[in-house]
Amino acid sequence: MPSTDREQAELIRALYGNIPAGALVTLFAVVVLGGGILYMAPERLAPIQVWFAVSAAVCAAQLGLWAWRRSGTCVERRWRTWERRLMVACLADGARWGGATLWLAAPGAADQQVWVCMICGGAVCASVASLGSYARVYYCLLFPAMVPYIVWAAFLPDPSYWGVALLGAILTCAIAWLSHRQSRAFAEAVRLRFENLDLAGRLAEQKALVERAYLAKTRFLAAASHDLRQPMHALGMFVAALSRLPMAAHGQRLTRQIAETVDAMGDLFGSLLDMSQLDAGLIAPEREAFPVGPLLARLCREQAPELTKRPVTLTLVACRATVETDPILLERILRNLIANAVRYTARGRILVGCRRQARRLSVQVWDTGPGVRSEDHERIFEEYYQLGNPERDRAKGLGLGLAITRRLSTLLDCPVELRSWPGKGSVFSVSVPVVAEAARTPALKAAVPPMQDGLIFIIDDEPLVQESMAELLGGWGYEVRVAGSAEDLLRCADPARPPDLLICDWRLRGGETALAAIGQVREAGSPTLPVLLITGDTAPDRLRAAHATGFVLLHKPVSPGKLRAAVGNLIAQSRPDLTSVAAVK
Repeated sequence: MPSTDREQAELIRALYGNIPAGALVTLFAVVVLGGGILYMAPERLAPIQVWFAVSAAVCAAQLGLWAWRRSGTCVERRWRTWERRLMVACLADGARWGGATLWLAAPGAADQQVWVCMICGGAVCASVASLGSYARVYYCLLFPAMVPYIVWAAFLPDPSYWGVALLGAILTCAIAWLSHRQSRAFAEAVRLRFENLDLAGRLAEQKALVERAYLAKTRFLAAASHDLRQPMHALGMFVAALSRLPMAAHGQRLTRQIAETVDAMGDLFGSLLDMSQLDAGLIAPEREAFPVGPLLARLCREQAPELTKRPVTLTLVACRATVETDPILLERILRNLIANAVRYTARGRILVGCRRQARRLSVQVWDTGPGVRSEDHERIFEEYYQLGNPERDRAKGLGLGLAITRRLSTLLDCPVELRSWPGKGSVFSVSVPVVAEAARTPALKAAVPPMQDGLIFIIDDEPLVQESMAELLGGWGYEVRVAGSAEDLLRCADPARPPDLLICDWRLRGGETALAAIGQVREAGSPTLPVLLITGDTAPDRLRAAHATGFVLLHKPVSPGKLRAAVGNLIAQSRPDLTSVAAVK
């Protein structure tokens, strides 16, 4: 429906909504007017009774029209019909008041005429509140009510009535002008309201489109990440198995390069996993007091080799302060910031240091890199946004480092701030709570070397993963049974030889769930069988479900070292004759 029709229909709807209140006020005015005339001239009873009957009929007609409008028979496109009906009702109402000025008062009775004119004029003026927002309708009441008496008074031979006619004409024009202004203002308000509604509707549509696009992107990334993690996981296992074989120096160098490439891809997948875990709310801070100096020194040593071929100096200002936060999460934040400075500083200096600020410590990373424009200060903390990488150089990451940093800083209540001078450099600051001294670090238990024997069951529906896991674990000295489902695994297993560990993929084919597969294997004779879950999923809901199982969980692609430690520790914990390995965070 055109917007003008919609707006006009809304105006008519508002007028009809005022009819009941207007009818009650009118009845009150009728009673007051009739009662006053009857008090002053009891002989005028008959005209008053007739006028009461006419007034009752007009009010009944108006209320009937209002009820008809509320019955639902009105449609938006018929607003003109309802406008005409209301105009006819107002014409009758105006004629009723105009007739009263000429008919109710006795001829020559000035007191009665003053009373009638006062009540009629007051009623007409009061109607501005209910009908003045729609001038055309209000004019149908105003002019029939006021013009008859003005014309009658103007043509009387008595000059005293001419002044009354003039004042009545001025009053009528003033009320008409007021109604015109009120009508325009109300129509503008209705137009603006509908514009706002239209804008809100378009905004809701755009928001829905953005949400659908975000969900589509999330689903695509989750599916692509899962599908890519499977071969990457298998590739990592094959490379680890290949590195154990004797080969010439050239072959060893190629194997190391392949392993470095796999590690680099693993870092990219790790960034995606970090974002998914933060979205799923799976990262919970474990705060403790610790000195920040050794952490900064270790991070600077890690990054120093990256600067050997560039004229860049990395300087660490010693700090003896003790902070209280999650050391692992703070390490990830600071590693991202120092790595960013190293990555984008071509020449000059990088300075890492700390400043005390009341009860907090500001850990700062200064660099002489290209700097960041003020309009990009917030954008660089968005996901997948990178400056100075139009070619999408893999060495510069995915654009998730600072997004992860911002989320981790929010989680730890350790704000990250940026100050930058384009062409001169930048400084990133992390504000961390300071405590008086570090809590005493508990002594670590002696670690038992990971087990190198035992029977391991593997359930994974990817043939490449099956083969690579069997090759790697077999090379470490384990006996391995591999299958794509619990049923296939139990079919080839020896009931007399219970397994020492079950490694199970979280997502299996044919609708089989990891929990169902684990339960089936345990029911076959190993109710306390240790379980190691491995998943390539990054969707937040799937991550929450996997973590809720309570089993040890690793994410594909799993590094061989992490897999070897997890397997050895789980098997050692299941052997009563061995001391369990201490889990060191």
